[in-house]
Amino acid sequence: MDVQQSTYTKGDWIVHAHYGVGQVRDLEKKELEGERQVFHHVETFDGEYWLSVSGTDVKYIRPIASEYQIKRALTMVRKTPEELPDSHTKRGKMISEAIKDPSLYTKACMIRDLNAREQEARLNFYEENVLSKMKKQFLDEWSVIKKMDREILEEKLENALNINS
Repeated sequence: MDVQQSTYTKGDWIVHAHYGVGQVRDLEKKELEGERQVFHHVETFDGEYWLSVSGTDVKYIRPIASEYQIKRALTMVRKTPEELPDSHTKRGKMISEAIKDPSLYTKACMIRDLNAREQEARLNFYEENVLSKMKKQFLDEWSVIKKMDREILEEKLENALNINS
């Protein structure tokens, strides 16, 4: 992948595959490996991180979703879940790939599928943590877009997930 310049400006909301929803607060110069580089200072609901302006992380970042994209993701959540593999190794690999993918739709499907597995069989510690983190990220993004209280949206997400149980 070619290194791309990220084009975010102060105030933009973005989603990082690992760190979740955050808002670009400023540009800052920092030293990294002996070189001064420019970074976006990003604040999340739980902390902050610095994103290189040179774009080395662009495959893990996307702009915040639109209302339409959230509605589409909720439609995916309501669909019949896909069965995850019985093999712990295969399941772990699928989950790991979903974590790295910043796509809202990938996360929505994994939330749906892990939630369904949780209803059938107990999730292991890793899977419980992933499900919790993905739900939180989804709710954080949805709350920024709708400007609504997370508790109300959490109830709506749980209702969407329980349609197939």
